[in-house]
Amino acid sequence: MLLRNKTAATVLSVMLVASFALAGCGGNKNDNSEASSPAATGKASEKASEKASEEPAKAVTISYTIWDKNQQPAMEAIAKEFTAQHPIISVKVEVIPWGDYWTKMSAAAPAGTLPDVFWMHGGQFIKYATGGFLEPITDKVQSGVIDMNNYAANLGSIYTLDGQNYGVPKDFDTIGLAYNKELFDQAKIPYPDDTWDYNKLAEVAKKLSQPDKGIYGFAAKMDTQTGYWNDMLANGGHILSDDLSKSGYDEPASIEALKFRYQMILDKASPTHQQMTDTDSTEMFKSGKLAMIFEGSWRNGDIDSSEIIHGKWNWAPLPKGKAKRGNIINGLGNVMSAKGKNKTESSLFLEFLGSKRAAEITAEMGAAIPAFNGTQDAWVKSKPELNLKVFIDQVADAIPYPSGTKAYPVWFAKESEIMSQAWGGAISVEDGAKKVAAMMNQAIADAK
Repeated sequence: MLLRNKTAATVLSVMLVASFALAGCGGNKNDNSEASSPAATGKASEKASEKASEEPAKAVTISYTIWDKNQQPAMEAIAKEFTAQHPIISVKVEVIPWGDYWTKMSAAAPAGTLPDVFWMHGGQFIKYATGGFLEPITDKVQSGVIDMNNYAANLGSIYTLDGQNYGVPKDFDTIGLAYNKELFDQAKIPYPDDTWDYNKLAEVAKKLSQPDKGIYGFAAKMDTQTGYWNDMLANGGHILSDDLSKSGYDEPASIEALKFRYQMILDKASPTHQQMTDTDSTEMFKSGKLAMIFEGSWRNGDIDSSEIIHGKWNWAPLPKGKAKRGNIINGLGNVMSAKGKNKTESSLFLEFLGSKRAAEITAEMGAAIPAFNGTQDAWVKSKPELNLKVFIDQVADAIPYPSGTKAYPVWFAKESEIMSQAWGGAISVEDGAKKVAAMMNQAIADAK
């Protein structure tokens, strides 16, 4: 996120918690709180619409590209309702899986063939904004057609660069501990709760592991947002320094946290790095082979769609570390192509995607935690059998995804190359962490 120091990150967390309280995440929402906003009613007011875009004169189909098939039904429902309001504009929702999404977008951007409207990730934003591939929406923000005050915790700042707005906040996510109730019941071990620390996590993971049966207690995966970044923060370490000018990977607390996670693999409380490379750890969890895993709120529908584990799992907060309970918060945005041939129609659709009504559809269908104030509670209630509230509660512990510098695309691409050597046993975890830190610091210096 585009935050420059620890104070800003703290303010974001405080604002988000406050926004939930004011918006009524606990069920006390005042339906009139956003009534004055053009976007709040699900469509712009007549005056705002005049400022935004004129209705097209002929039938047009625009493309809307996303990367999550589990959210496709909700996005198609949003598109259908938009078309009901604008009958001559059809929206084709296209899904490109995450593994291929940015490869295809990277090729389409310079060729001028990006989708009309598409999902944007904070980690990719600077690349596309500095490349001139995104259409600015600053005029809509300044005129009030799109009101950034409608979105929790200043999430719109993620997609702002050099004073220009480019994206409309779609949703946000935090990280939770998913656990298999059946495996806990068989071992007669109480489920994870908010009293757990990392020592408890490791202790129970070892007790639940049955390597001879291909069952493990925890996925000590080599991952950032849903993996060891949370461990490092909880242990008092950093991903980046407070002013984002220096890597925190070589801090003693960060190295200790990384070693702790890797030790679970050595203790056979977790599958090996090779096993989790061959078979995605979340797929292992979905097939009943893992008792616990850190995962993002965006995987909720995917996990619950598994017939093997449906009804046999739940969420708990991440364990506490020596310093705190770590967590990463990030938010997706909707953007439009600067080279699109259907800008008028895309602009109208972008406005609707940022509306309260679109957020309600997202929440009610359980697709993601919507960014629009006052709509998160519907997401929590979308699957009452699951403890989805942990994702909202953990916002207070979370820090922004560390993508707010021009150096991020450089160092993040190389981070996994180095850490995979450590997780694969080619170098020590400590050496891997120090190599990552040196690489990050060089990337930061080169970007100045």
